[in-house]
Amino acid sequence: MEPPFTYNSFNLLHFMKKMILLAAAMAATLPGIAQTDTIQYRTFQGYLNPHERGTIHIPDILGYRTIKADLHLHTHQSDGGVAPYFRVWEAYQEGLDAIALTDHQPMPRYNKNPDGNISHLQAVKDAEDRGITLIRGAELTSMAWRANFKDVGHINLLFTTDNNRYFPRTDDVTAHQADSVLAVAQADSVWVTANHPGWPDKDSEFSQWLIGQIKKGRIHGVEIFNDFEFYPRAIDYVYDYNLTPIGATDCHWPIAWRFDLKRAHRPMTLIFARDNSVAAIREALFARRSVAYSDNTLAGRKEYVEPLLRASVTAEKTGRTRKGKIEVALKNVSDIPYRFADPATNRLMVAAPLTTTYVWMDDAEMKHTWLVRNIYIRPDKHLEIQPLSLQR
Repeated sequence: MEPPFTYNSFNLLHFMKKMILLAAAMAATLPGIAQTDTIQYRTFQGYLNPHERGTIHIPDILGYRTIKADLHLHTHQSDGGVAPYFRVWEAYQEGLDAIALTDHQPMPRYNKNPDGNISHLQAVKDAEDRGITLIRGAELTSMAWRANFKDVGHINLLFTTDNNRYFPRTDDVTAHQADSVLAVAQADSVWVTANHPGWPDKDSEFSQWLIGQIKKGRIHGVEIFNDFEFYPRAIDYVYDYNLTPIGATDCHWPIAWRFDLKRAHRPMTLIFARDNSVAAIREALFARRSVAYSDNTLAGRKEYVEPLLRASVTAEKTGRTRKGKIEVALKNVSDIPYRFADPATNRLMVAAPLTTTYVWMDDAEMKHTWLVRNIYIRPDKHLEIQPLSLQR
């Protein structure tokens, strides 16, 4: 207990120190008014976003880095509504590692600069400054209102060196023109993906023209997720035609305007690469080491989605209840809430993101096979896992 207050010099000094500290603490709690503020000028400290790099918590697997990439984006150099460098800022703030600006031909549509590389060039400096890998690309476009639109559809070309080599000076690419462009792209070792196969008619079947291009080795990937759309049929194409699964936004407007980032990260491709360089990402995509992601849902080959789950979620027996139930701690180190279903009991369980979730089950249930409801390995098939196998 402190002694009673007296007006001796020691206690007065002690009291003054306490008052100064109290005043400083009160000033610090005022909503954003700086200590240097006057009646002439004030600022609201803490009101501005610090613009720090975000973090996407999805673990590395199989000795590779898990690269978070959006490989389908548009800017105001074609029919988008934001500047190329703004796409870099968005990626940095959300925590992505790589993006591709894939504006339509003819590019640019809305100014007099005829260079098809302009959106890439306008974003290079910001990407370098923020450590975002910028992949040069473009979208070869057939118009949706044409009768033969579904023959060609929309096709992304990535890892180009000069987009002008692949851009017919027209708004609408015919099958004949696209065939010529893909022949040049193949000779240049450009990586090519078939975009949004179920748009706009909600029919995801590949055209015979696309199948022919795949058989010629000219198309390497397919979008399973695009924007808010999911094309389950495209998962079959990953296996049937040995394609790389892709998830992408195809965003034309600000990402935070289009997607609720508090609910989930934007659609993206998880690429398992040696590092974040253009060369390593290119090698991984050609090797088909990827998983498509959208709205906390994964789609792709079992050989990659299963290690991703196992690196994210562990199960540990932590005790028994008085009724003999086993207490199991499901620890999830990722941002993805994994949803498990036990078909034998119709029980649903969720391993919540970045936390430990406790569930209780009997000994027999521990031996059941769970379905991971938000992991697809076929259009109508989920990844299966046994709880016991998640123990470490």
